[in-house]
Amino acid sequence: MGLSRQGVTPRDLRLTLAAMQELLQPISDALAVSRRLLEPLARLKLLRVIDLLNHFPRGYSQRASVKDLKAGMHASIVARVISASNKATKKRRLKLTEALLDDGSGLIKAVFFNQPWLVSRLVPDTVLRLSGLVDYNYGEWSIKPAHWEFADKSELTSSQAAPLIAEYPLVEGIGNDDLTGLVALALPRFAPLVPDLLPDELSRRLRLMPQAEAYAQAHAPADSKRLQAALLSLKYREFFLLQVGLRLRRRSEAADETLMISVDDDLRQRARRYFPFEMTGAQKRVCREIETDLTHAGRMHRLLQGDVGSGKTAVALYASLLMVGSGFQCAWLAPTEVLARQHLASLTRYLAGTRVKIGLLLGGMPKAARSGLLGELEAGRLHIVIGTHALLEDDVKFARLGLCVIDEQHKFGVNQRAQIRRKGPRPHLLAMSATPIPRTLSMTLYGGLDVSILDELPPGRMPVRTEWVHRSREQAAYEKIRREIAAGGRAYFIYPLVNESENVEARSAIEFAERLKNEHFPEFRVGLVHGQMSGEQKEEVMARFRAGEIEILAATVVVEVGVDVPEANVMVIENAERFGLAQLHQLRGRVGRGQRQSFLYLFGDPRTEDAIKRLNALCATNDGFKIAEEDLKMRGFGDFAGTRQSGVPKLHAGDFEKDLDALIQARKDAALFGAAISEEKTRDCLELHFGREFRLMDV
Repeated sequence: MGLSRQGVTPRDLRLTLAAMQELLQPISDALAVSRRLLEPLARLKLLRVIDLLNHFPRGYSQRASVKDLKAGMHASIVARVISASNKATKKRRLKLTEALLDDGSGLIKAVFFNQPWLVSRLVPDTVLRLSGLVDYNYGEWSIKPAHWEFADKSELTSSQAAPLIAEYPLVEGIGNDDLTGLVALALPRFAPLVPDLLPDELSRRLRLMPQAEAYAQAHAPADSKRLQAALLSLKYREFFLLQVGLRLRRRSEAADETLMISVDDDLRQRARRYFPFEMTGAQKRVCREIETDLTHAGRMHRLLQGDVGSGKTAVALYASLLMVGSGFQCAWLAPTEVLARQHLASLTRYLAGTRVKIGLLLGGMPKAARSGLLGELEAGRLHIVIGTHALLEDDVKFARLGLCVIDEQHKFGVNQRAQIRRKGPRPHLLAMSATPIPRTLSMTLYGGLDVSILDELPPGRMPVRTEWVHRSREQAAYEKIRREIAAGGRAYFIYPLVNESENVEARSAIEFAERLKNEHFPEFRVGLVHGQMSGEQKEEVMARFRAGEIEILAATVVVEVGVDVPEANVMVIENAERFGLAQLHQLRGRVGRGQRQSFLYLFGDPRTEDAIKRLNALCATNDGFKIAEEDLKMRGFGDFAGTRQSGVPKLHAGDFEKDLDALIQARKDAALFGAAISEEKTRDCLELHFGREFRLMDV
């Protein structure tokens, strides 16, 4: 099924511009807004009419009388205060305020936490409107208000209340009634003006509620059935707009041949001869995908995911060599000095004896060394530069930047990732992550990127054996570790703290480095590395550990990424219950990088169910993607590693986690129908709904 291409007539364009002007005008110009609401509206970022329309309720409550309540329901009630008092609790920091209320059909107790000052305001005969979860215990009803405000006494006997009451996100100074009133004024006048990108044919096929009606029902639902239809319509339209926008951006770049290179057998063989090993099948497949990107018009936007030790660095170097061999420069951006220095060591080892020049740019470099490096870079004599945030400085200039490699990309803010790409003609992007993104989320977090997965480890690598060790069995674990070190291995001991803390019950690196040296392993040499040391100090200790001058390294999580010591085959994580699942898996990746069997010992006595689940999950598998899926289940989408920095625009109606089916459908439909939608209308809709946030989505 297809659509005819929709042209934009001058009349259409005039209508669109007029609608845009109306929707983008300040709320204070469009509506009669009380002056006291202007500052709270600004804090809610509700400045324009379209902002108000897209400020959807965070939930809905059902208007009910006390006599009709059911335990567990989310209800809205209007009731009169009988009495109010503060109550002491066994917890010193917890104070309760209880108000006994009467709505004419029965009594209910409202419970407020840590707001003792409310007693002076909840005077008898005051009328409140409350919404929240209700419960029934010991013969009485109670409600813990998620939202409440003072109401007029006339509401006690009113029969005109809506069956479903919208509850908006609020800040101090503005009430739910205030927002409800403003939205009610805006809906009939402005909702019909919001441009609808969805083709009529597709809307009919999916049986979606018309957009203007969906806005009205989402803000003031007539009933639950129409509310659900309205929300589905708005969520799908939002996802469809995002996906069409991403496709439009790719089309706009598709004809740009500025960075297109030619890869023949000679260049391919020259690039591959620097690797002293046979690439895995997964590495070869991803290298072919990258070649395809680089040899076609447009720009590469690729996310390379791979578990620790899967060979991402080799793939990124192969891509860099193709670009260098074609006359371009490459920038490698790393989040820490440790990782940047590790990349320098790896690339120097691979490219020893070649004419490829590599440089390292870090913060705090001597002025003369920094100036010399920047001069070489601007003149084009430096082919690959590796650096931390120092690469983002204004005086860092390239002669011909063609490729940006961003490692552990989720550790950079979206603006930082955009900043490095502005140093060239929108160079190719290869983002790398050793924190696997669950397959179900790749399209949501990185909808603007193609995703490549290294799902194969180099031959000879053995899975790390992971064991959770209770405190009572630590001594037995020490003996196993002693035997491994005596046989030529090396060991990491990871601690959650640098120094001992009175407020946190956990072991510290500095304190236990001394105990390892003097009590547990006096026969071995012990080093210490943590985040409060300078870059040079950390590198000196790490160099000694790599060289075997130190057998045991006590450290904090500064070794989480960028440390490659094949001889290290033992890791102990102290107070393992204090670490997240993804971080524990990242730390585990520091061992198992050589030919020896490796071991991870998780020391700790977790006291919560979630902590126990994390440790059991880590012991059950070495598969990073399974770990990522389990981490997602435990933490949810909003808190998943990297999502806050991903650059994904803030959604108004949809939810990437809860509405995944709608997103997948919208993506499929955008591929079928998107090309038939005018670019002008698409750009207007994107600017109207997402603004600058969409422009940053693919970096």
